[in-house]
Amino acid sequence: MRSSRSIILLSIFILLTGCSITNLQQKGSVENKEFYYSMKFSTAKGLVVIPAKIDGKQKNFIFDTGADLSLIQRDTFKGNTSKIKGASKRKVELGKELVESIEIGTINFRDTYAWNGDLKGLKEQINNFGGIIGQPVISKANWLINYPSKQLEISNENLVDNSYQNIKINRKDGNPYTYLTLKGIKYEVVIDLGSTSILNIPKDSQLAKEILNTYTFRERKRERYTLGGNQTITEKIGTLPLVKLGNIEFIDVETTINNSSQMRIGIRFFEEYAIYIDNTNGVYKIKKLIID
Repeated sequence: MRSSRSIILLSIFILLTGCSITNLQQKGSVENKEFYYSMKFSTAKGLVVIPAKIDGKQKNFIFDTGADLSLIQRDTFKGNTSKIKGASKRKVELGKELVESIEIGTINFRDTYAWNGDLKGLKEQINNFGGIIGQPVISKANWLINYPSKQLEISNENLVDNSYQNIKINRKDGNPYTYLTLKGIKYEVVIDLGSTSILNIPKDSQLAKEILNTYTFRERKRERYTLGGNQTITEKIGTLPLVKLGNIEFIDVETTINNSSQMRIGIRFFEEYAIYIDNTNGVYKIKKLIID
């Protein structure tokens, strides 16, 4: 698996529990019963960035399967505010609103819920930053992300053939969890496409201790962009020779161990793959692509 010398993690996984957040994710709908749209996307620090129109203005949004709700960049709060905890375990105050319309190309997602706030530190990293597209939008369509070609397809119909391999998904508060196998042991992991990590493991976990006792990891300092602003962190970084996602083997997986809320695989885990988010059938599917 390829790695990057310079990695910046945008940890924007928002942690809430209970049926209330699931209810908020289910609110809203797509304006058209039948829909399809294909577009090119850009990347920022490796993350998928897509244009979407909100409040009549076109902005750039991070695509984040790990975000409980979408998140709108606003200079001042809109709606009632709450303290929200992100992936780095820091808390930040955000407003909550019902977004009348989020248009991605010809597809209009109506009346979906989102947090809002002034995302200092993060907004400076992406030109014309509008916020984060989270589960209230993502869960209402099927998404085919061809990461090497930077191509995105969105539809209510099936978008792939049987050459794609299934990844079983277990939903928790609407977010996609699966299992990674390391040395024959299964570990629950969230698929967080709003993280630039390949594989990230919380430093206070038993798995982190076992890995550091088995493999050679080095220490590094770097800047992380997250809810609550930028922070400089110290982490361990190394390579695991083999991990399995379902029956699919991933060789030489770059792994980071730091202060994080839970074990996660980020967008760079799939940098050689097409990822299909099949919300019709409740599974993820992936296919390794030939890269010139």
